[in-house]
Amino acid sequence: MSDFFKGKIAIVTGASSGIGAATARLLAERGATVVLAARRKDELENLARELGDAKAIAVDVTKEADLDRLVHETFKAYGRIDILVNNAGVLLYKPIVDSRPEEVRGMMEVNFFGAAACAMAVLKVMRRQRSGWIVNVSSIAGRVAFPNLGYYSATKFAFTGFSEALRQELAPEGVKVMSVNPGTVRTEMTRKIMEDAEARGKRTLPITPERVARAIVNGIESGKMEVYVPFLTYVLYCLHFLFPKFAEWLAWHFRASDPAPPAPYP
Repeated sequence: MSDFFKGKIAIVTGASSGIGAATARLLAERGATVVLAARRKDELENLARELGDAKAIAVDVTKEADLDRLVHETFKAYGRIDILVNNAGVLLYKPIVDSRPEEVRGMMEVNFFGAAACAMAVLKVMRRQRSGWIVNVSSIAGRVAFPNLGYYSATKFAFTGFSEALRQELAPEGVKVMSVNPGTVRTEMTRKIMEDAEARGKRTLPITPERVARAIVNGIESGKMEVYVPFLTYVLYCLHFLFPKFAEWLAWHFRASDPAPPAPYP
């Protein structure tokens, strides 16, 4: 095992469970000092105790004051910020026509505006350092749209575009940006998708948060711009461009649930 992460200061958002918690554990195992950020303070503090040398800060990424406090407390405690794993997110799983405007706006506030604001807050330190890693955890749904995930895909498409532009803009300043595009991950957030799929006899082949964490950590160490996990998600992304009709057929065929019947016209 290399010493790449030894002594590095890493902030992980969405760290109370799933990909965030798994990534925090692996970074700590590799020698990083981890700052855990999420809304659920009790879960954060439990994880901080488990890791031993970790700091827990309750944060809502949609609140600018919370993000400023996160950066301020981290910098005050450690004097630098080397890595941001920008992982906080929510999922809306329903057809576009059944989605309520307030649900969509709330998801966009977290998945795009909140995540982008988190990157901007950390950049105040990283640009002065002229070094750092911003790891934006998106989704394969930010590259290929799927039925019943239309608005979720829209938030992730926006985040992926933001990440690509930010990576190019920051390259001369020594700050690296990596996009992570997982497939279905077995987390609290995706439980409904998997339950619906199982009810229909479909196989979703979810991966574990630990597998995504390994891809993130290995991607940082090897200097990747983009990570797809599992490899099948990269195949689907390529098919989407080379054979779009076939890719859409696959997305429809492997959808987790049937569309709801249309509502009656008033």
